[in-house]
Amino acid sequence: ESLNFPNYTNLARATSFSDPSSIMPILSPEAVEFATEIFNAADADKSGSIDKAELKVAATKLAEHLEMPPPTDKDIDARMKTLDTKGDGTVLLEEFLLFLAMMKLMIVSAQMFDAASGGKGSIGSADLKTVMTKIYEANDLGTPTDEKVDEVMKELDTSGDGVIDFEEFCAFMIPMLIALAE
Repeated sequence: ESLNFPNYTNLARATSFSDPSSIMPILSPEAVEFATEIFNAADADKSGSIDKAELKVAATKLAEHLEMPPPTDKDIDARMKTLDTKGDGTVLLEEFLLFLAMMKLMIVSAQMFDAASGGKGSIGSADLKTVMTKIYEANDLGTPTDEKVDEVMKELDTSGDGVIDFEEFCAFMIPMLIALAE
């Protein structure tokens, strides 16, 4: 199944990672080199940017490497809309790398979210307490108090609906992952 994170642009803005240099530690030097090779190979006219047709070539090559199905035209349209920050129908290498780094962060965040929520699609107070207890115990901090769990829940649940959804989780987790990578 194709990876689809429709809120990439909102998450990138919300987490202040629209500057490629701040997120690049997420991609290993080997990953940057591989993605650059794919980008350059797809850049048929050697313009230094790729258009929609060239993006499809690059995305298809990445999907093959990741053993995923090739992107659909709809996927490419969505990626182009997200990646073309200048609105000129092209994507620069830096934008391509930023997108890949954000995708990696979102995949890791999705895996963590799924584990924390037990696959329920949201994290409630009991789930949060379980996760916080594991973190506290792993760091010899004892057990978090109910008040501390409530405080963290209030901070993360920006919608005020009593649960932490994936977007709220990412807004919290992505800056932490980037800080750990630096």
